[in-house]
Amino acid sequence: MKKTAVLLSILTMTACVYAGDVSVWDARREWVESFNAYPVEFFNQEPLLLKTEYITEKNHKVNEVLTAYTGYSMFSTKMFRKDYYISDKVKAAMNGGLVGSSAPMMFKTNEEIPIVGQVRVDNEDYVLVPTDLDGFVMLVARDGSVYDRLGQIRGKQLVLLADQILMSPDNFHFSPVTATTVNETEPVQGYDLRYDGIKNGKMVFNFMDYVGSDGKSGQFDVITFPKKRGNYRIGDFVIKVLNATPEKIDYMLLNE
Repeated sequence: MKKTAVLLSILTMTACVYAGDVSVWDARREWVESFNAYPVEFFNQEPLLLKTEYITEKNHKVNEVLTAYTGYSMFSTKMFRKDYYISDKVKAAMNGGLVGSSAPMMFKTNEEIPIVGQVRVDNEDYVLVPTDLDGFVMLVARDGSVYDRLGQIRGKQLVLLADQILMSPDNFHFSPVTATTVNETEPVQGYDLRYDGIKNGKMVFNFMDYVGSDGKSGQFDVITFPKKRGNYRIGDFVIKVLNATPEKIDYMLLNE
């Protein structure tokens, strides 16, 4: 009777461990790992627009005798848009890196690594730096020091691994980097007047009006005047032609 009770007890324990193909040990492991899991705030990997500036460039002078050669600009007023983008990174403060793991990862001084997100562990904030192992990250504190355990990203959470890691040298750390890039567009507003010589006895000008353009195109006009001295209006500008030849033109810009 006693042996029968022991046998029934063993069968009961076995039934608890396996339910079909599902192992209770897997569920237990996931339950234990849940105590070492932390929600991850992922960063946008695309550079973020920090600010936009509009820059106006002028290359002309008013009421002064000027000379422009054929094919070159007589005057231009162009407005460009500059977009400033910013992205967060860290960089290695020295040669060294991760040695106490099955997949060492070394860095060179000033080598930059993008940050994939951040997490809060034991009331301290860490940024997550990817390693060569897919899904595994190093935790870097605000002072640049590296947490002594790797993490694995599972879904939207970070699970800390049990094994400690070693850094070489011992004081290896990262420095924060705020990388800013600037993109300058084609002219989004303005004018450009170029002299195109003498053709069929007439002065030829190429006039580009960037007003209302998409930064890649504008309104382009070919304007001709009789080859003689005098004042001529082109767009909003008035020029005084002093002398014109197939090679160059001498002129004055009479207004802004």
